[in-house]
Amino acid sequence: MALRAIGATALEPISPPDVRVLERMPSLPAWVALRVASMRDECQRSPNDGKWRTMPTLPSHLMLSKIERAEIQRAIGVLIELCERTPERDVEFEGATLIVITKMMLALPSSQQNEAAAEATGEAFQVALDDLPTWAVAGAMRKWYRGECGLNERGDPFDYRWRPSPADLRRLAFIERYRVLGQVRTLERLLEAQPPQDVSEEHTANMRQQLANLAATLRKA
Repeated sequence: MALRAIGATALEPISPPDVRVLERMPSLPAWVALRVASMRDECQRSPNDGKWRTMPTLPSHLMLSKIERAEIQRAIGVLIELCERTPERDVEFEGATLIVITKMMLALPSSQQNEAAAEATGEAFQVALDDLPTWAVAGAMRKWYRGECGLNERGDPFDYRWRPSPADLRRLAFIERYRVLGQVRTLERLLEAQPPQDVSEEHTANMRQQLANLAATLRKA
């Protein structure tokens, strides 16, 4: 249901992703997309401690309202909750990940081990994946079955005739999880964004002097 501000038009909510098809992440609402496109990193004084640092900024007229900040915070909470659906946190997800692993082992042979080692291999997959959400593992295997995982860490194509190694599947699942965590970080940067500050003439002169001093030092070296 769309959020509504007093005296304002309806605020389109941020839709959660369908973790079954993360390659089709939903578009951000126009009011969010505009802010993301307008963010710039600037070196300026922090309003918290007064120190100069690089931070995200937004034009003053695009600074978030209270209701917009609340919607972004809600969306971040939903995305983080998705990323916490891991075997190590919940026995339900432990069972779901085990199903993904079992189906993979039944569908694809190993390129290096005989099936006598299947039990030990299954345990290795569980250890490799216990801190990753089940949907990320399932998404990685979906791409593996479709031959869409790109190149391995050595820059070579994967051989889809065989099952991936535990380490390879972990890396691929990390990529799937990052599709969600990347959006979390983008939204967090929006919450952190400050309006750009006018740089004083004094500061500009100080920076010029420091640059001149550095140039002089380098000439003497």
